[in-house]
Amino acid sequence: MELYGNKTSANADMRLYRALSAGDLPAAWLIKNISKENPASLFNRGLCLFGLGEWEKSLAELKRAEQLLGSPSEIDISERTFFIKALSESERLYLLPLDPESSADCARYALIRVRWLEALCLDNLGRNAEAAAIKRFLSQYKIEL
Repeated sequence: MELYGNKTSANADMRLYRALSAGDLPAAWLIKNISKENPASLFNRGLCLFGLGEWEKSLAELKRAEQLLGSPSEIDISERTFFIKALSESERLYLLPLDPESSADCARYALIRVRWLEALCLDNLGRNAEAAAIKRFLSQYKIEL
């Protein structure tokens, strides 16, 4: 009997998400390499690496997530005000993992979260010029670093 399941299990993305949600960084570290190549899981791998101070490696994962997300449609104008309010009400939102089972209607939100963590990585690496464009993007959602 395997206590934690098969290493190559199809649910590795959810296990990574649950480990990060629980704040279990050691478990996330062990799971991170068997998750799939989808934006949420790439973000979660980047989040794991960010938590360990591996900003350059985190940034690489986040850039791949951003490429996969492409340019998702903007949040509907009728929802934007409440969305921005929800962002501002959430403390340390950038440290929460993304649900790999979230729907396509959350793609813009995923992009915001990916770019937010990218900016934090760049700040930690002292690459302020690169971070500037991302910070301008984030400022339209009232996110200040």
